[in-house]
Amino acid sequence: PDAPRKAQEGRLDDIRYCIRDNFCVGRVNQSKPLACIHNPEVGEEARAAAGRRPAAEPKNVMVIGAGPAGMEAARTAAVRGHRVKLYERAAETGGQVNIIRRRPGREAMAGIVAGLRRELKKAGVTLVTGTEVTPEIVRRENPDAVVVATGSQPICRPFPGDYGPPWVLNVWDAIVGRHPIGAKVLFIDQNGGHHATATVEMLADQGKKVDMVTSDLFVGIQLASIGDLYLSRQRLLQKGVTFTTDVMIDEIDAGTVRGREMYTNRTVLYEGYDTVILDVGNRADDQLYHRLKGQVAELLRVGDCVAPRGIDMAVYEGRRAGERL
Repeated sequence: PDAPRKAQEGRLDDIRYCIRDNFCVGRVNQSKPLACIHNPEVGEEARAAAGRRPAAEPKNVMVIGAGPAGMEAARTAAVRGHRVKLYERAAETGGQVNIIRRRPGREAMAGIVAGLRRELKKAGVTLVTGTEVTPEIVRRENPDAVVVATGSQPICRPFPGDYGPPWVLNVWDAIVGRHPIGAKVLFIDQNGGHHATATVEMLADQGKKVDMVTSDLFVGIQLASIGDLYLSRQRLLQKGVTFTTDVMIDEIDAGTVRGREMYTNRTVLYEGYDTVILDVGNRADDQLYHRLKGQVAELLRVGDCVAPRGIDMAVYEGRRAGERL
C-alpha cells in the first residue's frame, strides 16, 4: 500500500520505481521466497520491521564505498539514529551500477542509485566523494564502527598466456570505452546473464561484428528464470551476433585464443579478431577490510568485497549491516 499512499500525499520522490530487472519473477520461478532487488524488506517484512528499531546507543559510523551495498548500509544506519559518514573514491556514488546502466535495456538500473541518493540526503548522511580511504584516514576519523563496501574488480587475466589491452579487454573496459574496440570482436562469456548479453548488444549497436563463446549449454543461461532469455537472444541474433557454446578457453597468446570442445576435447582456434573481450567474473576488492582488522572496535564488510554477486545481495547485506550496528 505504500506506493499509492505516497502518491496520494504528493511524495512522489519517495517512491522507488520498478527497474524491470525481473529479479522477483526469477525468485518465484526458482521456488524461492519472493524478493525485490530494490527493497530488501520484501519477503522479510516481519524481520525488517524489527530491524528498523532506533539504535540503543548512537554511534559514529564510517561506511567505505558508495555502491548499492554501502549506500544501503549508510541509509539504514542513519535512519536508526547513527551519525554516518559515507566515503567514495570515485567522483559520484553508484559503484558498478554506473557501468551497468550504460548498456541497451539496462538504463532503468540507474533507479537503484537515484532512490538511494534521495534516501541518504533525507537521512542526513554526510557524503565524501573523490577520497580513497586508507587505514590512516580511518584512524584519524576514529569511528565507533566501520562498514567496508569496496566492491570488486573484473578478473583481467583468467587464462594462461601473454595478453592484455588494447587487444584483450575486460568487460568494464569495453563498456566505458577505455580502449578502442575493433570491428571484429570475440566475446568470451562466463557470466551467462545480462552483464554479457547487454554488453554484446551495445557492441552490435555500434556496428561491431561480435562472436560470443561460452562454456555454458547456451548463451544467456542465467536469463531463463527471469523470462528474458528469448527476447535477449532474438535481438542479438537479429543484430548479427553468433553463438558458440560448450567451449572452454585454455590459453590466449600471440593473436590466438585457444579453446577446446567440452565433450570431445577437440582444439578450437579463434584467430583474426581485432578485439577480445573477457566477461569471466570479478574478484573481491577486500584489501582495505583485511588491513583494518584489529584496528577498529566494530568492523563489518558487505556486498562484492565479501564475494562478487548481484546487486540484490549487495543491497540486502547493506541493510543487514545497518540493522546490526
